[in-house]
Amino acid sequence: MTRSWDVGAHLYGVPVLARRLAAGAVTLLGLVGCAASGTTPAAVPESPTAVAEESPTVGASPTLACDEPCYGEAETVGMLSRDVVVEASGVAASHRTSGAYYVISDEPGTDEVVAVREDGRLVVRIGVSGMSAENAEALAVGPCGPSGSGQCIFVGDIGDHVGRADVVVYRFPEPDLTAVMENAVAADAVRYTYPDAPTDAEALIVDDSGRPLIVSKAAFDEASATTGPTRLYRGDPDGGVLDPLGEVDLPDPDRPVFTGIAGNVVTDASSTDGRVLLRTYDQVLEYRAPDAGADLGGFPGWPLREVSAPSQIQSEAVGYRPDACGYVTISEFTGSIAAVGCRPS
Repeated sequence: MTRSWDVGAHLYGVPVLARRLAAGAVTLLGLVGCAASGTTPAAVPESPTAVAEESPTVGASPTLACDEPCYGEAETVGMLSRDVVVEASGVAASHRTSGAYYVISDEPGTDEVVAVREDGRLVVRIGVSGMSAENAEALAVGPCGPSGSGQCIFVGDIGDHVGRADVVVYRFPEPDLTAVMENAVAADAVRYTYPDAPTDAEALIVDDSGRPLIVSKAAFDEASATTGPTRLYRGDPDGGVLDPLGEVDLPDPDRPVFTGIAGNVVTDASSTDGRVLLRTYDQVLEYRAPDAGADLGGFPGWPLREVSAPSQIQSEAVGYRPDACGYVTISEFTGSIAAVGCRPS
């Protein structure tokens, strides 16, 4: 959202929310560990920009009971200070560097992606040549394209309170964080147009063919306290008009705290191996593919469940952990980082 620490300005200019947030204290919970699986990527480097420590280990849908993996409770693991990231609006785990996460801030003119540890300590700043984002609200790591040409970082410059007809996704190969990064990385600026009307969005995931999928942030009517439809779009890797894939039917949260103030809206998303996370202000939803190789664009119809979520103020970032055993969420307002790990079913 726009650069400001006035909470009312952040959440649709609602002064009631600003007073509640200013008066409230939020308890965050911390990490439940789980063992890593698969190939171990390179470790987070020790450098002047990195703190020395041991490398971490690496809708109309049916409701799921807890099957594998099951998740524990959310717990506090760290804090993003304002000198690292002012307002975290997207997070994604590195595929190349063990224990590192990429974070994007949403202030106008954003021209970098920041790599941090799970506790929020800085690893390195990645300057992105040619990027000056208007409102970067989402970040994902996924295939650079259908040719299997490696992993890319995708920055979704897709946010705007009143909606934008045209948006940009910046795409560049995931860098080696163990190497000295003296120069900015070059990015492709891939432009998309909505087929129907200007749309606000804060959530982006990428399918196996390198196609971005954008989940809209639904409009909220304060007078009637009703939330409009959440829509899903998919884009060609080369840009153009987005393909509308339908609506995402969000269940009401079990404990609606901010939903009645800001709406039941999607603020971020993450995907891994047949699973999708959606973050709203009051909940985290996980969708699981019914079959191996299911089209990611069909996730709104997959079985879903509400999973553990911390009581964060203005939580606008969610990402699976590097080993896909759990996830992290970040408060844009406070910078607090909470993590959820796995437990036996």
